Amino acid sequence: MSMQKMSLGAARCLSASLARVQASQGVATLAKSAQAPVVARAQAAPAEVAQVRSMSVLAASKMVGAGCATIALAGVGAGLGVMFGSLINGAARNPNIAKQLVGYALLGFALTESIALFSLLVVFLILFA
Repeated sequence: MSMQKMSLGAARCLSASLARVQASQGVATLAKSAQAPVVARAQAAPAEVAQVRSMSVLAASKMVGAGCATIALAGVGAGLGVMFGSLINGAARNPNIAKQLVGYALLGFALTESIALFSLLVVFLILFA
């Protein structure tokens, strides 16, 4: 009895899918007549696709260039760490000249940060110019 139910269910499923296929074939014949402009557009599509590809390659190369330009920021961070570490070390060894060392450290900080700002300027030029 369960075999009959299974075959009856399979027959219903088959007839439903057959009806869908027949309906889609009818729709496909109607759609073929409306596809003439789409075919003409599809022939012009390779030029558009090439333009989109070249734009995406340009955008990707801009991102890679900006990423490479930000490598300078890692050097700035390391330089600041070494500089202020040396300031603390020098002030601990000779407290008498601590004020003079702070002045030199601030000058070094300004010069090091200028490198970071120039690097960011280059990144923005790469991305937006």
